[in-house]
Amino acid sequence: MSKSIVRIILPLLMLILAVLACNLPQSNEAPPVTDTHTPTIAVLVSDTVTPLPTSGLPSETASVAPVPTPQDPLVVRAALCWWGPGSRYDVISSLKENIRVKLVGRGSIPGWLLVDNPTYHVPCWVQDTYLQVEPGTDLSILQIFTPPPTPTSSPTQTRIPTATATPTP
Repeated sequence: MSKSIVRIILPLLMLILAVLACNLPQSNEAPPVTDTHTPTIAVLVSDTVTPLPTSGLPSETASVAPVPTPQDPLVVRAALCWWGPGSRYDVISSLKENIRVKLVGRGSIPGWLLVDNPTYHVPCWVQDTYLQVEPGTDLSILQIFTPPPTPTSSPTQTRIPTATATPTP
C-alpha cells in the first residue's frame, strides 16, 4: 500500500472505532463504595400507605381571604398608551377598542390610570375616560404612581459643510 492510502485509511478507521465505542452498552450499576466513613442511607419501598396522624392538628384550617383586585377594564375607545400622563410624554403604543387591559395602578394626577401595555408588557398611562371599569370596583386599593420627569429636548447642533481648497499640482 502506498503511504497516502495509509494516511487516509488509518484516521478513518480510528474515527469509525471512536463512533462505535460511543454506542457500547454501559453498566447501570453504581461503583462499589470503598470509603468506610461515608454514611449509608437505606430506602424501604412498601405498597402500603400509612396515613399521617391528625391528632394535634387544628380541626379548622385558617383560610386566607383573597385580596380584592379590580376587574380588568374594557377599552371603550381606541386610546394612546403614554410614558407619562399626557402629550408631553412619548407614546408607547395604542390600545384597541374592545380589549381588556390589566390595571397596574393609578396616577397621582386625577383622570389617569396605569395599565400593563398588552403589546410591550410595560406599564403605560391611559386616560380613565377610555376605560370602562366594572361598577363597584374600588380603585383606591391601587398603588399610586407619580409621573416620570418630563422629557427635555436638547438643542441639536447642525453642522454646516465647509469647502476646503485642495492644491492642484
